[in-house]
Amino acid sequence: MNLIDTHAHLYWESYQNDFDEMIQRAVDAGISAIVNIGIDIEKSQVALKQTQDKLADIPGLLVYSTIGIHPHEALKFTPLTQDTSSQNKSSVDIAIQKDIEKLEQIYLSCPEKVIAVGECGLDYFFNPSFTKGSRNKPFPIPQIKILQKKLFQAQIDLAKKLNLPLIVHCRDDRSKNQNHIEAWDEILKLIGNHPTILHCYSGLLPTTQKAIQKASVLVSFAANITYPKNEYLRKAVEILPLNKIILETDAPFLAPQSARGQRNEPSSVKGVAQLIADLKGVSLEKVANQTTTNAVSFLSLNR
Repeated sequence: MNLIDTHAHLYWESYQNDFDEMIQRAVDAGISAIVNIGIDIEKSQVALKQTQDKLADIPGLLVYSTIGIHPHEALKFTPLTQDTSSQNKSSVDIAIQKDIEKLEQIYLSCPEKVIAVGECGLDYFFNPSFTKGSRNKPFPIPQIKILQKKLFQAQIDLAKKLNLPLIVHCRDDRSKNQNHIEAWDEILKLIGNHPTILHCYSGLLPTTQKAIQKASVLVSFAANITYPKNEYLRKAVEILPLNKIILETDAPFLAPQSARGQRNEPSSVKGVAQLIADLKGVSLEKVANQTTTNAVSFLSLNR
């Protein structure tokens, strides 16, 4: 049985003390490939370096990386003032483009290992720590959304230029309205027909129905489908055809319910596959085989 964890952050500090053991547990769990996800310029570089060095010769395991800038990073591009003049808008665009060029250079340094653009997207769940601009002062939420969309669009353009799929982060703020789908609607509109993975899927039924209709989209499920409150995600698993689904852990985040609050790791992807099998009434082997086929084809993991 082969499984693929399509989304993990193997460079995270919490893995420093038992990195080799963590990787061996992944291999022992049947994982044949892991995608090491970049979230900014530095982490994209580190993720690639790991795949080239420490993770290059693990028996039975292939590791790939991605280049991307997480939407939480959008605030680094805020102008020194909150003036929305064309001059400041231009300075933001220039700053974003400089980082996009750095991402492209990372890709060009090792195109056989960098297999997607992401983690990028829109995050409208505005924790106060993510709403401070370049002078550490609160920045207006409408302006943050504009910045996030600029940053995301630039990465969509990069993915098109490099002929790479997107790995998209999307989160809505449902604290006041449980049916809020603003970010998801904007994501689906912006990506158009470009090949896209909806990472750590959290879409509601209308979004799931749209995802089913988009041939260019795969839906990636993590261990948050095990959380008791997330019945809507288990329903999404049930209605999505298996050929639209891939697996991930988002490790070290999103540990399964049985280990909630603890560090997550790639080996837990087997539990995600098992729950999907249970929800669909099929064997674990069928889920493993189909999701692996989906990931290999979509991400060109035979390189």
